[in-house]
Amino acid sequence: MPQRTVTFSTWMAEPVYSGEESRARITALSGKTRAESNEFTTGLTRTTTNLELRVQGWQIDLGQGRRCMGLARVEAVWKITEIKVDVAREYPPGGCQYRVIRTHEDEHVAISRDTFRHWTPQAESVLRNAAARINPRISTASADAVTAEFKDQLTAAMRPTFEAFANELRVRNAAIDTPGNYRRVNGQCPSW
Repeated sequence: MPQRTVTFSTWMAEPVYSGEESRARITALSGKTRAESNEFTTGLTRTTTNLELRVQGWQIDLGQGRRCMGLARVEAVWKITEIKVDVAREYPPGGCQYRVIRTHEDEHVAISRDTFRHWTPQAESVLRNAAARINPRISTASADAVTAEFKDQLTAAMRPTFEAFANELRVRNAAIDTPGNYRRVNGQCPSW
C-alpha cells in the first residue's frame, strides 16, 4: 500500500472596500429589516470561504473487473476567498461618518480573519483524522467513482467544523453589532 499524504494550507484574501451601494441596498444585503437596523445599515462586511479539495487514489488490479483502491493523496486549501466591505455611498471618504463606519467594518474584517485562524487547526485535524479513517476497498466501480466517494466522505467530515466556524463568526460579529455599540460609534460624529 502506498503511503498516504495529507496537506492542508490556508489563504486569506485582502479586504475589498466599496462605496458604491446605498444605505437601503446595504440594508437589503445584510438581510436585516429596516426596523432591525434602525432604518438603514451604513456598512456591511461579507466574508466568503471555500475549501479546495484535491483527492488522488491508488489501485491494484485484482482481475475480473475488481480493484483494490485506496486513498493516496489529499491536498486541501481552505480560503477566505473574499472580504467585501461596503460603506454606504451617502458617506464619502474623508468625512467623520465614513471614518467611523470604516473603523467599525474593519473590526468585522479582524473578526473574520481571527475566527478563520482560530478554526484552522481544528479544520486540519478533522481532515487528517477523516483521511486516516478511509480504508482501502475492493470494488468494481471506476477509480474516478471511488475517488469521488473519498472526496465526498472528506467533505462530509469537514462540514460540521465549517458550520461551527460560520456560527462563531456570526456570534462574534453580532457582539459588536449592538444598539449600544452603534450609539457609541455614531456618537463620535457631530451629525448623521
